[in-house]
Amino acid sequence: MFHPFPNPEFTTPFVTKPVDVFSLLLVGLFIERFCMTGGNSPVGYLKAYHTNLYLSADPVKVREALEEGIAAATMFTPEKMTEVSKTQLRVAFDGDAVLFSDESERIFKAHGLDKFFEHEKAHENKPLDHGPLKGFLEALGKLQKRFYDKGQRLDCPIRTYLVTARSAASSGTRALKTLRSWGLEIDEALFLAGAPKGPMLEKIRPHIFFDDQMFHVERAAEMGTVACHVPYGIAQRKGAEAKQKKL
Repeated sequence: MFHPFPNPEFTTPFVTKPVDVFSLLLVGLFIERFCMTGGNSPVGYLKAYHTNLYLSADPVKVREALEEGIAAATMFTPEKMTEVSKTQLRVAFDGDAVLFSDESERIFKAHGLDKFFEHEKAHENKPLDHGPLKGFLEALGKLQKRFYDKGQRLDCPIRTYLVTARSAASSGTRALKTLRSWGLEIDEALFLAGAPKGPMLEKIRPHIFFDDQMFHVERAAEMGTVACHVPYGIAQRKGAEAKQKKL
């Protein structure tokens, strides 16, 4: 079971009113566990709730959750959402600094693309460290297995995607070997070699997409996808430095 706080209103003072709980029931949302915090941050309760994923419009709370070891992301809901499947939940992940750590991205930022390829080739058989959303992929995998055990592998109502800027021939191999070493499966892996992610997301039409770089998140949201920013890794430091220079 997932016990997220998927709606920003779930963490605001408005949820302290009983009418908000009743309104959820009226629209057909059956929620077994609920947390009313009187306007305080719910982050301190996340581990006790065994939370698999925390989503919020508040980036401060998201960072707090990540620091607590909870899979978390800042959610951006588009003004006009693209049409998505009504029979299959589709979840798309970036790789580095999302499912994986940012160790390889650090090499790229510091030394360039050629050194990055050399590093990935030399460490092809060494699994990457886990990133902040590895646990969420694990939780999805456990749910998928329940359907697989019923013979629903091909028509499983949950489908996962890896949409990464890595290339398939070199750095992509390490990503796949890492997932295999973790005992995790990804239904579809799309290696774009630096090409824009938009066209692929337009084809996949995921219900939700996770990335550590705001550029990709903003483009996805503009296309009508619910996109979530994972504020983790070297890309966040570079972004903060750029903002300081502008000031």
